[in-house]
Amino acid sequence: MKPHYVREYHNLLRRLRKESTSEDEVFERAVGGAYVRAGNAQADLVREIAPAGDFFLLDIGCGSGRAAFALRDEKRISYLGIDVVPDLIAYAKKKAARPDWQFEPISSINIPCADECADIILIMSVFTHLKQTEIKAYLAECMRALKPGGAVIASYLEFTDEGHKKKFYRPVRHRIARLIGRDVMVSFTTKDELSSWFVQAGLTVERAIGKSPIGQHVLIGRKPPPTAVSES
Repeated sequence: MKPHYVREYHNLLRRLRKESTSEDEVFERAVGGAYVRAGNAQADLVREIAPAGDFFLLDIGCGSGRAAFALRDEKRISYLGIDVVPDLIAYAKKKAARPDWQFEPISSINIPCADECADIILIMSVFTHLKQTEIKAYLAECMRALKPGGAVIASYLEFTDEGHKKKFYRPVRHRIARLIGRDVMVSFTTKDELSSWFVQAGLTVERAIGKSPIGQHVLIGRKPPPTAVSES
């Protein structure tokens, strides 16, 4: 059987196609709306912590390409975007219009790239739909894929944020749809809890961001650089 997040997102896309008036609306709603605003906010975070010179960005759960579209003119970026919905990947690839960038569908929690290849890993609106064990599995994969000194930028729904709780207490029909698997799971955590999972994975927590244009809280972690070898 396919993982719940694969089934749920395929069902969500099917429902949005029935409710929406255009493909653009479908693919904006599929990633939570605010395609340009949220994408620009994500891109700003990437630029802020990016290393000097060329770098490799891994976009986990790239969806329909909000970050990719916002970063499409950045020539120094090598890019891989992955997602569990092939239609979202296809739309993201079309919107970014970067033939040198890669977009790949996945169907499980694994990152299809070599060890220590990524300078930055962007994980937007992914942990918000996963179970605790799945989040920890992704963080372990991030540690494998990150270069020493590389960074993870992850968004989450903060349990103590009243604004975020409203995302859960939606109309009854949406809550029922979640219970029967016809809408995506919505997961909450706290900064302290997610920080502890970062640390367990081997990441150093560098920064926590509360309210932001992204619409979620954000935690930034970094893989420690190699230990310097002292000369004898």
